[in-house]
Amino acid sequence: MLGHIYRIVRNFEKEHGVFPNLLFLNRFHSEHLEASFSDDYTMCEIMEKLHMELIIDHDVIHPRVAWTDSAIKMTAS
Repeated sequence: MLGHIYRIVRNFEKEHGVFPNLLFLNRFHSEHLEASFSDDYTMCEIMEKLHMELIIDHDVIHPRVAWTDSAIKMTAS
């Protein structure tokens, strides 16, 4: 899962010229992402390492990323 997220992040950055700050996953994807890290990491710590905010949505079929200035404002406060 981590490799797939890396690829979609790189493609987004190449296409839009900015690093995405939102990651959309369903619960199944998030469990696979968590399994990519040691048990010592919480999901919050994983998202900090990825420099993104996580949106869990059961309707998400494939992981996707996006950029919004709202996420920057939320993390800056």
